[in-house]
Amino acid sequence: MTDASACPISPTDAPALTTRDVRFHHAERGVLAEQRVLANEVPIALVFNGISHAVMMGTPLDLEDFAIGFALSEGIIDIAADCYGIEVRPVAAAAAGLPMGMDGMEVQIEISSRCFAR
Repeated sequence: MTDASACPISPTDAPALTTRDVRFHHAERGVLAEQRVLANEVPIALVFNGISHAVMMGTPLDLEDFAIGFALSEGIIDIAADCYGIEVRPVAAAAAGLPMGMDGMEVQIEISSRCFAR
């Protein structure tokens, strides 16, 4: 378990998209400045029955659905009903040993003992 209290984001207010100014260097037209919409990605830890299984970068939206899909596609569970509960919580960068400003998310997934034993 990690201390989420120091994390400035919550699972519901983590922005999925950001608008950023970008510059394009074109040989004939020089430097062009435009705004682009970019997807935000954060580290997401998937923890099954208290044991960390994987960490990947992803957009911090619909993490419950992401966790179920991951567990099904990896063969960790056989059907969605093998998942008894999911808790999503933010993790402060300092608590995860990440650079400042790179807060992440942790998805705690409780699965059946039958699936976990495999």
